[in-house]
Amino acid sequence: MQTVPLPLRGSLIGLVGAAVLVGVISTLLAPPIPLDLAAWLAATLFAVGLTIFEALTIVRQNDRPLAVTLVLLIAGMIILPWPLFLLAVAIGAIAGSLARAMTWWQAIALAAVRWIALTAGSIVLMIFVQQPVYSANIASPAALFGLIGSGLVIYLIDRLASVSLAVPLTGKQLSEVFQLRLDDAGWYALIFAPLGGMLAILWQQEIWAFALGIAPLAMVQISLRRQHKLEEALTIADTQLRSANERLLMLSRQSDHLQSLVVSLMTSRDVPTMLNLLGERLSALMEADSAWVTLYDEQGRLQLVASHHLPVPTAGLGPQPIPLPHSYETALERRRVTLFTDQHVQSLGPVPALTQQSPWQAIILLPLLDEQQPLGAVCLAFETVRSLKEEEQRLLAAFARHAAAVIHNARLFRRWQESQSELGRSAKLAAVGTFAASIAHEFNNLLSGMLGYAQLGLADNDVDMKNEALKVVLDTCKRGRSITGSLLTFARRRDSRRELSDLREVVEGTLTLMEIDLRKHSVRVVRQIEVVPPTICDAGQISQVFLNLLTNARDAMKPKGGTLTVTLKAEGEWIMLQVADTGCGIPEAIRRRIFQPFVTTKNSTASQSGTGLGLAVSYGIVQNHNGRFEVESEVGKGTTMTIWLPIIQEEVAEPVSVPIPALRILVIDDDEAAARTLSNLLEQAGHHVTYCARSAEAIEIYNANPFDIVLSDVVMPELDGISLLNVLRTYDPTATIILFTGQVEPDQVAAMAASGAYAVLRKPFAADELMATVQSAYHDRERARRSLTGIAEPELRR
Repeated sequence: MQTVPLPLRGSLIGLVGAAVLVGVISTLLAPPIPLDLAAWLAATLFAVGLTIFEALTIVRQNDRPLAVTLVLLIAGMIILPWPLFLLAVAIGAIAGSLARAMTWWQAIALAAVRWIALTAGSIVLMIFVQQPVYSANIASPAALFGLIGSGLVIYLIDRLASVSLAVPLTGKQLSEVFQLRLDDAGWYALIFAPLGGMLAILWQQEIWAFALGIAPLAMVQISLRRQHKLEEALTIADTQLRSANERLLMLSRQSDHLQSLVVSLMTSRDVPTMLNLLGERLSALMEADSAWVTLYDEQGRLQLVASHHLPVPTAGLGPQPIPLPHSYETALERRRVTLFTDQHVQSLGPVPALTQQSPWQAIILLPLLDEQQPLGAVCLAFETVRSLKEEEQRLLAAFARHAAAVIHNARLFRRWQESQSELGRSAKLAAVGTFAASIAHEFNNLLSGMLGYAQLGLADNDVDMKNEALKVVLDTCKRGRSITGSLLTFARRRDSRRELSDLREVVEGTLTLMEIDLRKHSVRVVRQIEVVPPTICDAGQISQVFLNLLTNARDAMKPKGGTLTVTLKAEGEWIMLQVADTGCGIPEAIRRRIFQPFVTTKNSTASQSGTGLGLAVSYGIVQNHNGRFEVESEVGKGTTMTIWLPIIQEEVAEPVSVPIPALRILVIDDDEAAARTLSNLLEQAGHHVTYCARSAEAIEIYNANPFDIVLSDVVMPELDGISLLNVLRTYDPTATIILFTGQVEPDQVAAMAASGAYAVLRKPFAADELMATVQSAYHDRERARRSLTGIAEPELRR
């Protein structure tokens, strides 16, 4: 009894006891019949048949048996004497069950159920035929109904017995487990039982006729078994197909996601952004707990360049060395997607802490392979053990190849950008060197004019003549300021920054820089420059494009020279900048490719040499400004380059004129002459000015006396303008400070504004520009004070 489940022991003992009791009582009540040799032979034959049919029984869903064994049992119930029938039933049930690999207690339980069910069925049949079942005449309507009733009773008892054994194991109620199926009942009552009666009639007529009836039943049972095996095979195949289809769908989704990720990587030219996107998206797709990307740098060192959801923080921003690069080198030598679940998991940790204690149970390493050598690897870490199917391995390997190509191309693109930037800076420096003679000549002319008119004003006592001389000096200073501004705009090394700019000033300033050089090469400049609306653009980049067009036009007219026509005008919502020359022109074959890198019309002589990058860079600048390039050229007659830029303007507030009171202003500048001039201008406007040349002295004066506004130079000894600003604002957080300098870089302006500077003026500045800034600073300060105190704004006069 050790193999019998504990909950079933009581039910099994009760079932076997009831079967034995039923068998004893039914045997005692059955009419005594002599058991001769023929009866024993018939019982043996039935026992063998029952064993065979029981062994061929098919168990379908919900443990529902499918077999024709009941046909033989019904026939044996009528043909065999009762004691021999019970013996044959027991032998057939136990032997057939054991042949089906059932446990011994299941075989005994089946024999017990058969004893009870067949005894009850024989009683039902005996009631209908009104005689003992053994050798009864069942070729009658009453016997047919008796057989149907007997089949129903056998089915009910069989179901009740099966449920009584299932309830202890499942723990469910009897009503939840017990279910009657009409189709099963129909098989028992309308098919199996009548067929059993028919076999009994054939036995009673002729034994060989019985054999003829048994043969089709055996073939039916064999066919049913084969059909069941075929159904099982089909079910298994269907399950496998469903599983394969699910895997294909999953791989298809993964393939679509990976393809989308590759497209996203290809559209991103920023390598750090690309690598972070790679780790994050691939980790989500593969349901990894963590991910990271490693790449070899230019020195051949393996670096951690991107990570996603690491359990410990990294040391800081930027690439970091891998603690155990040898482990990666060993893994990358395999050159295939690999799953690690052993000690390699800890050795592949991207940071030192994870090489000592790792929470991961598995790591998938995707090698990023170039044609010659590995670029690095993408690692996916999992906190639970997982497998790597062959389909996943192939899919990830294909993705890794595409990702490696994208990363390699992005690196090449970044290097190309860096080389382009270096070439651009070199070209700018070379151009500045070329401009040196022109600028020196221009400034000598300006200084000569200023010196002459200054001497004329001093020598003449006429007030009108003095005013005229001062006006000429003022205009000359503005001209010098324009030249230096154009040079600074052109030579500035900074990122692209767009702001509202006057393209007329850009064009005039660039022409001024090139004017001497053009005259030296016998190039006559025709200016058709009109006033155009200001537009938002990068003035330095537009100056670079215009200078490149001027240089190309000059080179095209060497050595004889010619006429260069510069046109600037507004047409609708566009600004047209055109450069036309009377040079050699561009051949048709080259004209189609002039905007491609390294395409040049210049030869390799010392007088004409070029890299072929100028127009390519210029075309990119114009495209980035949402503009367009047009080229017209005829060999031997000249070339016309036209640039169209859109007019983009910001809303400019209408200036207001509101008088301001006399202000207390502190002027700080180590250049005494410039400081005295500034002080005189402010005093003429009615303000009270205090001047000092040293930063330390300025701090003492500011702490001793209250001031409304501070004007300070940026470049000074001791403390520069930004440091002085920070010190003053520690004493007075509301201090209004205006800085001025000769070199105004946008990055420096941003730093000054972040430190609290109200405005930054570029020297030399005009008096009206200074007064407007002071007035604006006063109004903004008063507006802030009123908002804090709740005083309403005064009405402004326009």
